[in-house]
Amino acid sequence: MNGSFVLGFDHDRADVFQRTAQWVEENRLECATFHILTPYPSTPLFRKIESEGRLLHKNWSLYDTAHVVFRPRHMTAEQLGDGYAWCYRRLFSHSSIWRRRPDDIRAILPYLAMSYLYKRSNPMWHLLIRYRLTAAVWNPLVEVTRRRHVRFRRRLAATTAAKPEMARSVVTAGV
Repeated sequence: MNGSFVLGFDHDRADVFQRTAQWVEENRLECATFHILTPYPSTPLFRKIESEGRLLHKNWSLYDTAHVVFRPRHMTAEQLGDGYAWCYRRLFSHSSIWRRRPDDIRAILPYLAMSYLYKRSNPMWHLLIRYRLTAAVWNPLVEVTRRRHVRFRRRLAATTAAKPEMARSVVTAGV
């Protein structure tokens, strides 16, 4: 399972980072990405934050969901930026990667390979790209994961056919 989380909404407080990381680990998401709320120009959010005088600047090159470009309501801009970076450090740590490993023993090796390639090896990506090895390394891992997910979806479909009430389940992060 993959999750993508936006941090910095007006209801978020400084504890949102800890609560979100904890939720990701408790629910054993294999992959989590984080984004800083970004008020893009010409959107209602931009107009609201601009009218409240909360924009920090209009350097459009930093409006990329990885930089804080406004003053959050219940924390400082620095707290939001630091919390965003902390989420990645925590969830890309060896211990967090291991805690979130799949229950299926056959899925652990592909999960660890993808986790370490994706999360822990940014310097290696430059070499893979330079020597045009990205596809050779990544494609087999993606294919193993795709097949595992197809099998999972088949089992899930069989389970929900036998128990229709399960098909109506919704999981919310609640953070």
